[in-house]
Amino acid sequence: MVTSLEDNIRVFLHINNFSDSQHQDLSRVAALVLPHIPRITDEFYQRLASEPLTARYIEGRLEGLKNTHTQWLESLFKAQIDGDFFENQLRIGRTHVCAQIPPLFVAGSMSFLRSVFPSIIEKETGNAEGAGAISGAILKTLDLCHYLIDHAYEQDRLSRITGATGLSRPLLENLIALKQRA
Repeated sequence: MVTSLEDNIRVFLHINNFSDSQHQDLSRVAALVLPHIPRITDEFYQRLASEPLTARYIEGRLEGLKNTHTQWLESLFKAQIDGDFFENQLRIGRTHVCAQIPPLFVAGSMSFLRSVFPSIIEKETGNAEGAGAISGAILKTLDLCHYLIDHAYEQDRLSRITGATGLSRPLLENLIALKQRA
């Protein structure tokens, strides 16, 4: 069964139990976390630059990419989680697709971010219980971003397959949805 992206986002947010109050937690902690974002971005791009497979994607574009990355991270603490936010994440995914950045790099990048934010939040709030809730909110937000960026990769692959095979999109999606034989 093929469902709409809007339905998938609704289900995603329901399953991960992302609430308006968690989003408000991110806004409240923004002032504590935002000063760390330039350092996080620098460390992130140092890692990319030190890996030959990723270094070639940033060569000659480092400062612009850092600025974009910093703005994106800041938006996670400031933006409303709404249609504009979803569309922005999809646009980011399409940009990665167009730049032919492998999905592995996006997954690794998200993993990096998931590992750095909780310790910063715990250090800055000084409250382990409160830090856990806020960390959960940023991790859920990163997961949502990751899902939407991955969706752009999936849509690109489906489009390339339909273009190469001549299969209609509905037929291809029905073929993908077929149950495997036991």
